[in-house]
Amino acid sequence: MRAEHLSRRVAWSPSPAVRLPKGVSKTAWAREMGRWQNPRIRAFLGTHRILRDVLESNFAILHCSPKRLIEMLVTVRQVSELLRTDITLLLEGPSLIPDLDASRLAVKANLNHIEQTLLKQLDSFPNRVPASRHDELRRFLCVAIGQLHRFLQDSFGGLVSADPRATRDADYYLSKEFPRDIEEAEWLYDSVTRLEQHLRELDRERPRLIVDVRQFLQQECRVPSRDAWAHTERYLERLVTELTPRLREVIALRGIRIEELELLDHYSTEIPTICRILAELHESSCEALGASTSHEVSPVPDEHRPPHLHRTLCDRMVPQLRSLDDYLRDLGIFVPLWRRDITQRRALLLRLAGLKDPSKSEQDGTGDSDSDLVS
Repeated sequence: MRAEHLSRRVAWSPSPAVRLPKGVSKTAWAREMGRWQNPRIRAFLGTHRILRDVLESNFAILHCSPKRLIEMLVTVRQVSELLRTDITLLLEGPSLIPDLDASRLAVKANLNHIEQTLLKQLDSFPNRVPASRHDELRRFLCVAIGQLHRFLQDSFGGLVSADPRATRDADYYLSKEFPRDIEEAEWLYDSVTRLEQHLRELDRERPRLIVDVRQFLQQECRVPSRDAWAHTERYLERLVTELTPRLREVIALRGIRIEELELLDHYSTEIPTICRILAELHESSCEALGASTSHEVSPVPDEHRPPHLHRTLCDRMVPQLRSLDDYLRDLGIFVPLWRRDITQRRALLLRLAGLKDPSKSEQDGTGDSDSDLVS
């Protein structure tokens, strides 16, 4: 099925309102529309409609079923075939409109780059991808789907905005996409901001409940009693029941990049795992040492304790506490930097959409609550 039949027909025709460059007749422009420009528009719209079926978050791609993974690969191959056939052919036709021809050449150059890089990498995957290469395929699709979406969106926008029938810089197709993109960018920004605030709260207790406890184990070589451990235990529970769900919420959002997703996915897996290991180690230690709920480490006389038991248990708990402390500190450093990076992306997106950046407006007092998308 050819791409131009997958989209509604574009009902644009020459009208007296269309301003053509000097020397270009309405008849010549009508001929170019019918032969090249309108089929190009339909081809890009149809190809994008196919790709839209697999426009999912990187988290969804990395964790989908093998069946869904292969469905995504088939869809991307279909898009690749349309780019190499229909769209490549339709980009060959020159335009009598200088701006439109410049846009056509730019799109053609970008498609050639995609052909030499992304599509060649796609060809390296066999028709039946073995299970051993599924992880590699997932990572590739995270990148490929995003790049193809941007190429189709940017190319269409350039071709339509250079069309003499266009009445504005932002074409109607992009005006439908931008509200969703902005909403996703705002939701990601708000979610990461809330995550940063939560990490700041956790960090205030981290030195006392993680660092000091680790130093106590190293220096005293004694396992804390249940009473002494209670505050740290509640802190570990917060990491599992509060922090981990927040991390999972963020990595499921659209707009998160693959490197960011992999990093947060690692944190959201390792932190609760360490917390559970520490809880189990301490409970097992208390049972082994016969500890009571008093502040004494153990009521069992030293001569009746197994030799070196305290030291052995401490040696197992200390590395876990150190790893947990490292993860929390690294996360506390990464998230603020990440939020600032998202702020820059968000500001760019708002400028592209014709909106003022609210964060900048707060600083210079130029905010306009009545701002609207370019329609």
